[in-house]
Amino acid sequence: MRFTRTKQFKKDLNELEKRDKENIKEAFPDVKKALQGDVELFNYFRIKRMRGYPDIWEGHIKDNLCFTFHYDYDENGEKNCFFRRVGTHNIYINA
Repeated sequence: MRFTRTKQFKKDLNELEKRDKENIKEAFPDVKKALQGDVELFNYFRIKRMRGYPDIWEGHIKDNLCFTFHYDYDENGEKNCFFRRVGTHNIYINA
């Protein structure tokens, strides 16, 4: 599986406080493992489909630090994960 960050994800990340950026940088290797099948980490990050958006998923790094993503397939049928947004719960306004 390939992982890609959208422009909005990168913008959100740049606007976060230093401590939040560090928490995300530390957590994302495990987030990737969770999305590749590690059930324990999947549950740890509370990954689930977003209510009202069946193709978008959400997860939590800390209580008030979350991320959204969606899956897509390329022309070869390879599954790709696109990280859409990251930040506080304010990101849900424009998931």
